[in-house]
Amino acid sequence: MKKLFAFFAVLLTAALPCARAQVPAPEADFFAGSLFARPDAAGTDAAVFASASRVPAGGEFSLLVKISMKPGWHAYWKNPGEAGMPLDVAWEKFPAGARFGEARWSAPKFYELAGVASYVFEDVGFVEFPVRLPADVPAGNAVFEGTASWLACDDNGCYPQEKKFSASVEIVPAGGVVVPANEGVFAEAEKAFPRRAPELSGIVSENAGTVALLLKNPAATAPQARFFPESSKFSPTAAEAVPVAENGNLLFSLPLREGESLASPAEAAGVLLCGGNAFELRPESLASAGAAESGGSEAALGGGFFGLLALAFAGGLILNLMPCVFPVLGLKIMHFVGKAGTDKKKVARHGFVFAAGVLVSFWILAGVLAVLRSGGEQLGWGFQLQEPMFVYGMILLLLVFGLSMSGVFEFGVGATGVGSSLAEKSGFAGSFFSGVLAVVVATPCAAPFLAPALGSALTLPAVPSFFLFTAIALGLAAPYVVLSCAPALLKFLPKPGAWMETFKQAMAFLLYAPALYFAWVLLGQVENASAQRDLLISFAVVALACWIYGKWAAAWRSRVSRVAGTAVALALFAGTVAYAGTLLSEKEGDAWTTWSPEAQSRALDEGKIVYVDFTARWCATCQVNKRVYSDEALARELDAAGVVKMRADWTNKNPAIAAELRKYGRAAVPVNVFLKKGSAPVVLGELFSGPETVSDGLEKILGEEENEN
Repeated sequence: MKKLFAFFAVLLTAALPCARAQVPAPEADFFAGSLFARPDAAGTDAAVFASASRVPAGGEFSLLVKISMKPGWHAYWKNPGEAGMPLDVAWEKFPAGARFGEARWSAPKFYELAGVASYVFEDVGFVEFPVRLPADVPAGNAVFEGTASWLACDDNGCYPQEKKFSASVEIVPAGGVVVPANEGVFAEAEKAFPRRAPELSGIVSENAGTVALLLKNPAATAPQARFFPESSKFSPTAAEAVPVAENGNLLFSLPLREGESLASPAEAAGVLLCGGNAFELRPESLASAGAAESGGSEAALGGGFFGLLALAFAGGLILNLMPCVFPVLGLKIMHFVGKAGTDKKKVARHGFVFAAGVLVSFWILAGVLAVLRSGGEQLGWGFQLQEPMFVYGMILLLLVFGLSMSGVFEFGVGATGVGSSLAEKSGFAGSFFSGVLAVVVATPCAAPFLAPALGSALTLPAVPSFFLFTAIALGLAAPYVVLSCAPALLKFLPKPGAWMETFKQAMAFLLYAPALYFAWVLLGQVENASAQRDLLISFAVVALACWIYGKWAAAWRSRVSRVAGTAVALALFAGTVAYAGTLLSEKEGDAWTTWSPEAQSRALDEGKIVYVDFTARWCATCQVNKRVYSDEALARELDAAGVVKMRADWTNKNPAIAAELRKYGRAAVPVNVFLKKGSAPVVLGELFSGPETVSDGLEKILGEEENEN
């Protein structure tokens, strides 16, 4: 299978010679000059401001920390995300008895570097601390001193920063007047703070390390809305908000850090950013999904939920226009007429019994979900999206169904035959089970319009979910009921023809679009670039398998052709999925030694080559670089050279690491270096272009060793 994927990669490479030829070569000094030339000082600074110059005893005012950043630099919000360290302020000197309230943070921005996502401040960020003075504080000048610590980062690395500052206010006796100060900077900060929105509320459910947050009736809505959870228990997600109702209700799937869980729904508080506005979601505005089940179902059925019901009904209705269903529609109604003769009431009863069969089929599915939920499972569409294999399976499902609807192969070719056999059943029992089987017949042609309704049905509480499934069933059954009550309307139906095939092929593009979206999500979940490449190629191989099946396993082909075509298609499909499974399960090895000056010295004294990875959890570039270590060829190369791999983790302050970095003229991570006793250190570039960056460094240190010999 790897050879097959290599073959596809060669084909793709050979197909683009002109494109490669048109790419200008970089200047010789590009890497030495612009990319790795680091400034002596980071591009950020912090200052503190008091909201008043004079405050009476027992009064209140605010201290505002403003952090400013040059273009291309950022600092981290209270929840930094996958990498980073939040701005921290320690107040060290203030009047006795003064109390600091809960800090207020300005709205963050989403920052992503090669799949590592964080919540950051860019340009400017504010943290406001409310201060209440004691009633017995003595009059006079009061000084507030503190130290701000933060990470100043750009795309190439992070610099831990620290700055001491002070602010003073004049305290006057109780009953005095507050004299405002620094009004300009506080007005600027007020625009950056998220607005309080009392009407904004949410329903929270947790399962398998992921929290589903349904925001109801937000104060403002817009495409590409994003939610920033305040708790550090969360890690950010690149996924956008999923609208689940016309009035702007939004569903978010928020991953938790490994081993974390929410103690209460209040821990899902945060900031909603949409339409250029930021809104606070307060802890008191959050409830668990269990509370929504018992007391919130009625609320869920308000306003926009009826729009979702209409969408579900329309999706079921459109199913009848699919080529595997539409030709059966008139045939089934005429069969009802044939059973009942001229008895119009009996014909109508057959139509209603048929609809009952459709309804029962969908209710069974809704019941299965309800049973699972009663067993403690809070099912949600977003939970599985944290599993790469599930995402990969979703892409294959959408791709295969889309190719079928595009006419590459026929899926469910026996559907019309099943519909014809339904017409042969007799009595009301036959009509009922015809409705049950009609649901199965429609499955291969599931209309893309059903996707939003089905996704919402799987995430909402049981009662709203039940209504959604019912709406889908009613949409599918509606034409049978109407036409059985008035068979004369059959003459107004368009005749089956080529238009149905055109309609079906057009609907395929509504499957390709989410397939591409899920592919984007998947690329953010895999470990290395080569795995990303092979996973993308695997979709081409699956498409090839579908084409082979459609070309040589069609119903009109000979038996030998059908068997051979099916066998080859299945082999390609199964082999591709199996190979993708190995790619998605690959993890970086744990053969790393914890760095210390003593451990490094011992390894060097033993004549070994040492490779040190100076890293930190808050360093986004470090997390990107780590992905190269899952490359099997690189791992074999390092092992063959007997390299001792050491990891120096600077997530927390470590004077020994800081001192070691200064030896290489660096003050920030990432730093990656090869060491050999008696040889000059080989320091790698800060941002790896791939495994070859480490391989080249190994060749240099080995070359120095040979020169010495």
